[in-house]
Order: sequence, then structure tokens, then C-alpha cells
Amino acid sequence: MPSKIPNKNELRTKETRDLLLRAAETIFVRDGYERAELGEIASLAGRTKGAIYGHFKNKEDLFIALFAERMTLHANRMYEMLAESTSTEQNLNIFREFYVGTLEDESWALLLLEFKLFAIRHPESKERLQKVHKELLPQAHKEEEYAKVFGSSEQGKAALSRSAAVATLSPILSALAVEAQFEPELLDEHTLKNVVVRLFDALLTPPVR
Repeated sequence: MPSKIPNKNELRTKETRDLLLRAAETIFVRDGYERAELGEIASLAGRTKGAIYGHFKNKEDLFIALFAERMTLHANRMYEMLAESTSTEQNLNIFREFYVGTLEDESWALLLLEFKLFAIRHPESKERLQKVHKELLPQAHKEEEYAKVFGSSEQGKAALSRSAAVATLSPILSALAVEAQFEPELLDEHTLKNVVVRLFDALLTPPVR
């Protein structure tokens, strides 16, 4: 069946939600979750504070909606890139390209850090955030799924599982984004990419034959 064409009201509703999410991203990155104010987010979006409550229950709901949207966009982009691959070696190269490419999106690295700090500081909401993550990435932390994509990892006490390697990559990126704020001349874009490539290749080694 052909998809339904949205009417003007539905388009306005989507436009308002998108504007609120973009404004929220700016404010959350700049001020962090705790200091972010809904009134300022609404003002930046060119909407009233009431518009926020028309789409989200509260600041936490808006924050988690932003997390879900960003995770979905990144996951879809990665899946699209991997769909062009025909081997585990290509998968590794594509994932490296995707991971290095996220350095260009500085706000995403900082938001990931903010999301995790939020979960630590709000244990009552941590389960909700983890549930959203699991729904968006159901294969996360499943070694057999990662082995299908990247090939089997090495064995032995010093070996690192594929799931552990992938789980380590995002926090490394967030940490580098923070450090680059303090050492912008030392950790410039070229240097950061070289560091990330080396770390990636060390963590996600070629598949075992």
C-alpha cells in the first residue's frame, strides 16, 4: 500500500518536534542535562514552552527522545553502509570508516557522554534509557551477532571479544572529544583520526582464519 501523505497539521506537528529536538541538542551539549532549561530550549526552537509539553512529558522525556533519535540515525547509517559489503574484511573497513566519521559530529560524542552521566546520576531513569538502547540495538553485546559481521575474534586470556571491543569504542570517542576541548592544538582533527584508527585496529583485529 502507498504511504499516507501527511496533512498540513501533521507536517506542522513534525516540524515543531524536529525544531524542539534540534534546540534540545544544542542546549544539552552546551549546558548538560541538569542545567538545561525547557524555556530556553523552546525559545531557541522559536516555540512556546507549552509546545514542549505538547510533545514530551518533561525534560527527561525530551532527553531520552533525543537519545533515541540520534541512536536511530547513527544505526541506520551504519546498516546502510554495511549493506554494501560482501565480506567480514569489508565490514571491518566500513565500520572503521563509520566510526572515524563520527569524529566530525562533535556534539554526538559529547551527547553520548551526557546520556551516560544522566543514567549514573538518575538510577531511577537508567533502566528506561537502557531499554531504549536495547530496543534500538537488540544485537548489542551479543557476541555471536558481532562474530557474523566481523568474524571470530582471537582466543585466549589476552583475547578481546567482539562485543567488548565494540562497547569500548564509543566511550573512547567521547573521552577524546572532551580532551580535544582542553588540547585543541595537540589533538587536532588529523591527529584524532590517526589515534582513532590505531585504537580501532587494535581493538577490532582481523578475523581469525
